[in-house]
Amino acid sequence: MKSLYTGVKEFFWPGDPAVRLRRLELTFWAFVLALAYLPIYLGFLAWIALVRPLDIISRQSGKNVFKTAYFYSFMANLFHLYWVAVVTPPGMVAAIFILSLYPAIVLTAFVRLYNFKKWFGLAMLPFLWVGMEYFRSLTEFSFPWTDLSYSQGYYLTFMQIVSAIGCYGLSLILVWLNILAWQAWDRRNVPELRIKAGSILLALVVGVYLYGWVVFPPYPIPGKINVGLLQGNVDLESKWDEASRNWNLDLYDSLSQDAVKDSGVDLLIWPETAAPCYPRVEKKYRAILSDIAAKSKTNHLVGALDIVYSPHNTKTYNSAFQFDSAGEMQEIYHKNKLVPFSEHVPYQDNLKFLTRDFLEKYLDIIKTQEVQWWSDFYPGDSIVIFNLNENKYAVLICYESAFPDYVRKTIMDGAEFLVNITNDTWFGRSSGPFQHLRLAVFRAVENRIWLARCANSGISAFIDPYGREFESTGLYERKVVRAGIYPLDEYTIFTRIGPIAGKISAWLLAFTLVILTGLWTSKKLRRR
Repeated sequence: MKSLYTGVKEFFWPGDPAVRLRRLELTFWAFVLALAYLPIYLGFLAWIALVRPLDIISRQSGKNVFKTAYFYSFMANLFHLYWVAVVTPPGMVAAIFILSLYPAIVLTAFVRLYNFKKWFGLAMLPFLWVGMEYFRSLTEFSFPWTDLSYSQGYYLTFMQIVSAIGCYGLSLILVWLNILAWQAWDRRNVPELRIKAGSILLALVVGVYLYGWVVFPPYPIPGKINVGLLQGNVDLESKWDEASRNWNLDLYDSLSQDAVKDSGVDLLIWPETAAPCYPRVEKKYRAILSDIAAKSKTNHLVGALDIVYSPHNTKTYNSAFQFDSAGEMQEIYHKNKLVPFSEHVPYQDNLKFLTRDFLEKYLDIIKTQEVQWWSDFYPGDSIVIFNLNENKYAVLICYESAFPDYVRKTIMDGAEFLVNITNDTWFGRSSGPFQHLRLAVFRAVENRIWLARCANSGISAFIDPYGREFESTGLYERKVVRAGIYPLDEYTIFTRIGPIAGKISAWLLAFTLVILTGLWTSKKLRRR
């Protein structure tokens, strides 16, 4: 135990003053990068925030390369994802330790290539980085929240290019901007190279902005599909309290009546798990939901839970249910992409030692102290397209909006507009709800599709195909908002071809890691 403590202390506060100074500077630049994601229009910081970290890490040798890269990655994730502790402190610790491995491995591979041939390392870095971002969206450990492109979420003109190249293509551009800024700043380079790098950087920024300026249309005219968002703002403590369940449903009944009293609405959307029940198996609450839909005479999309009983393994799902205007329960969607170490343990059937039921046997703190542990939901296994009169839509529950290829597949399966339901109350008044909203903005722009987003405590909003928000709500207010939206009329380049930039980069990353691992293994064997 003492050696573990010593190792952690040495990691964060090493004995060597020079190393401490280096760690402090890396911490500063990790904080600068995190600032780029905040809702204060500092996205331009992501154009230069990697310059000094790349310069510092590239000067290391041996094991110090990975140690330095991991420290920087750890601090960057800590500043960016600190708010996960509001949801689950153990989950935040587990997530940051695991997520920090990805950039650390990529930066270590970059330094190996950079030391071999400087120009080769610089040319490969954007693909290694984006390959890491794409790989981070795969498997049940996926958490692609921190992709570099999302730092540009408040620069709508600059981000319009994602309709062609996707968010991974924009990340490629941002890494290139940092490399060019590094070469323009590095005094070891000859003046001609520094001027050339600076000129290309400026031309690249101007070119991306000009593209966005050209394609940006006038403000859209409201569409023909009338949608209402019901932001109930129900606190977490009372939602699942048995005594409050009926009150919670009465609240949404009242909001529904307010939404339809002045004009017709085609669809009313409830937030994620807004109905504190299991509608498919709890007949009492299914009848209440049916009655609410029938009284309002319109379709309702209700966020709730579902459970499938099995003799061997009962499974609980985070779900969305559609009730038609007659009160009939129709399609049910089970959330496919679950938040690791928050909603579930990745591969929980194989890693049972991390499930809540197992840990409760050995960790009394889970029961005796108010520590929010992760849930044990199961992921769904299919996309569901909901029918709404003559139109179709897909539902993204919570952070499913972080997966560009998954969202694209729902559109290729027939979705004509998107609905994102979420409960961001867990995040408090942190940057989490604002970052989460930016993910939805990216998905709308990539596919030029309308998106209706309903959150329990905010931020609820309608997002047009160019990322503009309208009829939005604030945090922690009870409100009903309505708007008319259009169905999808044509596919974008991104929708047609998918995340090509991410896939190509992932293959290049895999090839590079295989080659470097092979060379390292061969070197070790020769020494023996």
